[in-house]
Amino acid sequence: MVDCNLGRRSFTKAAASVGAAATVGLAGCLGDDDGEGIELLTPEGNLNIMHFLAGTDQGFWADEGLNFNPEVAAYGRFVNALPDDGNDVGLLEYNNLSQYTQEGEELVQFGPCITQINSIFVPVDSDIETVEDLQDIRFGHPGWSTGTGTYTQAMIWEQHDFDIREENETTESDPATLYDLMVEQDEVDAMLQFTGQTVRGLANDDEVRPVYNAWEEWEEETGFPPLITPWCAQRSWLEDNPETALSLLAGWSNAQEHIEQNAESVVNEYGQQAGVSEGEESAVIELAESGGLHLPVDDYTDELIDSQWRLVEAMEDLGSIEAVPPREDHIVSIDELRAMAEE
Repeated sequence: MVDCNLGRRSFTKAAASVGAAATVGLAGCLGDDDGEGIELLTPEGNLNIMHFLAGTDQGFWADEGLNFNPEVAAYGRFVNALPDDGNDVGLLEYNNLSQYTQEGEELVQFGPCITQINSIFVPVDSDIETVEDLQDIRFGHPGWSTGTGTYTQAMIWEQHDFDIREENETTESDPATLYDLMVEQDEVDAMLQFTGQTVRGLANDDEVRPVYNAWEEWEEETGFPPLITPWCAQRSWLEDNPETALSLLAGWSNAQEHIEQNAESVVNEYGQQAGVSEGEESAVIELAESGGLHLPVDDYTDELIDSQWRLVEAMEDLGSIEAVPPREDHIVSIDELRAMAEE
C-alpha cells in the first residue's frame, strides 16, 4: 500500500532508488488536508529533480497552497503520463505533444521548464571543429525518436541546412555506452548525449569537448534557448484551474531562483538523486549559477513561443513529427494564463 503522507524525504528516497523496472507510486494521494493535491511525473536522472527536491524541502509549493507530489518515473511512463486517464499536469516534449494532439488529446503547454543543455561531443583531439564537420562520420546517438534526438536534428537542419541523421553512419545506444564507444573504443567519431552524460562531458574536458551546445546555438539563432519539457496540462483542467497552474509556476520560479543563488549547496545535497555523478558537480553548479539551466517564468511570452515553434516546424520539415500542432489550441503564454485566472 502506498503511504499518501509523502514529503520531501520520501521523494528523495524515490529519486535515489528508482530503476529501469521500479518506480514509486503516488496514485490516489490527492485531496488531503495539506493543500490542493497535484501529481506530476519527472523522468529519472533529470536535473529538474533537484528543483523538485529543493523546492518541496523549502516549502515553495506549500506556500502557494499546494500539496505538490512529484514522482520519479522511468522515461516511458513519464511520456505517457498526460494522455486520457493520466495526470492532469505534467512535463511534455514537443515531439510528444505533436503525437498526442494528432491522436485527439487536448493538451496545452503553459510554462517554461529546464532548457535543453544536451550537447554533441567529440574526442578532445578530434579533427572535428565545427557543426559542418559533423557529416560523413560515425555518429552515435541515444535514439532519433527521443526529444533530444528530434530537437537536435531539427535545430541543425534549421541552422546549418543538413540532416545529421541522413548524412552519417549512425550507432544507437544508451548514453553511458555511447560515451565508452567514443572515448574508450573509438567506435564513433561524435556523440549526441542526454543530460547526464552531457554533464559528464562538460566535467571531463580532458576527454571530450562539445562542438554543438543546443542552448547556446538556438539562443544565438532565435534569442531563446530550446525548452526540453515545458509544463503541460489537460485543456479541461487548465481552463478550470488557471490559478493553480500559476501557483505551480510560482513554486517552480522560486525553486529556480533558489538553485541559482545556492547552486553549490543544492547540487551537493540533491545532485546524486538527479543523476549527477561524483566529480561532475562543478559543471552543474556553473550551469545553475550562470542561469543556463532555465528561463524565468515571465519570459514565457509570445516571442519565446515563436522561437520554439520554429523548432517544431523544422521537425515537421524533417518528418520527425506528422504535423505541427495548432499553436492557438495547444499553448498559452504567461500573459494569457494570467488573463484566464482573472476571468
